Amino acid sequence: MPNSTSRRRLISKELLDTAAQLFAERGFAATTLQDVADAMGISRPALYHYVRSKDELLVELTRDIVARWVRILEDTGARTDLPADQRLETALREIIVHNARNAARIRLLDRNELSLQAEITAANRQARHRILQLLTEMVEDGIAAGRLRPLPARTVALGMIGAANWVIWWYRPYSDDDPEQIADVLLDMLMGGVRRCAGREVEAGPWAALRLLQEDVSHLETTLTRVLGPALRPREEP
Repeated sequence: MPNSTSRRRLISKELLDTAAQLFAERGFAATTLQDVADAMGISRPALYHYVRSKDELLVELTRDIVARWVRILEDTGARTDLPADQRLETALREIIVHNARNAARIRLLDRNELSLQAEITAANRQARHRILQLLTEMVEDGIAAGRLRPLPARTVALGMIGAANWVIWWYRPYSDDDPEQIADVLLDMLMGGVRRCAGREVEAGPWAALRLLQEDVSHLETTLTRVLGPALRPREEP
């Protein structure tokens, strides 16, 4: 039998899932706490043991989604059992699967972001900056390790965030593939565009070899700058 803490955690999760479903179906403004209590099969006074207002529900939903992204990136980024490119791929997979399985809830938050209190909006914005920072650092680590192509890390990170976020708008759980299969396809595209190919085979002809050489020079410059400092960058002519 679960203890009181575990039971409260289970009920809180059910509460957030129920509220998200009702907000998505009826709209945030048209949904009342009584609607949530009825859907859960409890009284409204019992509901007040877990949440005080409808706005608080929206705040908790927002915190739960954004904090999940941050936890995924922090936990995966700290792993030492995986090379840099696989840490990036592992984090992206978990985020994409999470977004697909929680698509309705995340869509709801995007549509109702203006309804959040100012301090929650600020915290949400700060968390999004943290997400971009963590993902950019993971891309930079992959470039420095020679596992990823020397592309602009922030641009790569933003593109990956965009692809992962867009899943919530097109994924249909009853007709599309399983979230894991969706992640396989997206990762094949996302990582295939930035990962250095095994064996680094090139097509015949001097231009392909020249592109590969340019890539190596760019990687060398990126690595030297990262290790020895920006002071070693060649100065531009006035």
